[in-house]
Amino acid sequence: MGVERNFAGDPHALHGHWGPPSSVANFCEEDYAVTYYIGEFVNTFTNLAYVYWAIHELGPGESLLSTTAFPNLALFFVGVTSFIFHLTLKYATQLGDDLSMFWVCAAIIYELYTVDRPTKVKVAVGSALTAVLGTISAIHCTLYQLWLHNWTFVILVTAIWPRVLYLINRKFQGADKRYWLHKFRVGGICFLAGFVVWLIDGAACGWLRDTRKILGIPWAFVLELHGWWHILTAVGAGYCVRVTKKLTRTSS
Repeated sequence: MGVERNFAGDPHALHGHWGPPSSVANFCEEDYAVTYYIGEFVNTFTNLAYVYWAIHELGPGESLLSTTAFPNLALFFVGVTSFIFHLTLKYATQLGDDLSMFWVCAAIIYELYTVDRPTKVKVAVGSALTAVLGTISAIHCTLYQLWLHNWTFVILVTAIWPRVLYLINRKFQGADKRYWLHKFRVGGICFLAGFVVWLIDGAACGWLRDTRKILGIPWAFVLELHGWWHILTAVGAGYCVRVTKKLTRTSS
């Protein structure tokens, strides 16, 4: 299929409940090492952080199905789809995880770039986002690779933070401005910290695995760094949803 899985060949990988892994993406946590039923134990359950923050950031009277809570719903689906992917380690479920990351970013971008805009602009932005990401998603599903997903995600995230800073500076003054800049800064730091541990998880996998064997369960779970990527980016995304909803519901 063109791409070899990282860290392939774990001793229990071919004998798990869901069958041999078929995903392109693979991480440093050993496959089916904790239980026969769960592909990556820590990486699976740390996705509950996304579910928690999606619900935590709902406003008074909101539910995940409220028209004002689309970013929350998108973040909730990130948690669910990533949970299923790390549970099963299948290519189809990996695609669900990959695409949910696109669409939670798209939900936030739509909110940020259509604030205080007329309906025709909102329709145009929504249609453009849907067309572009729909095309990229379709191409991604047909190619057994990671680069398109990674670059698309980087571009989407890069489209978010300058717009947030612009809107905070435009809409707030004094203490309010400092407060919301602080919230966004905390979210950004958490997200960057998650990215750093994600890189370490790949670059230092041999050392991490050796150290985890020495520590044993449950202390070894602390060094499952992709799980920390989930937790830290969930916090960062939660703060981003909070700031986005405040910005899009505050008059200039």
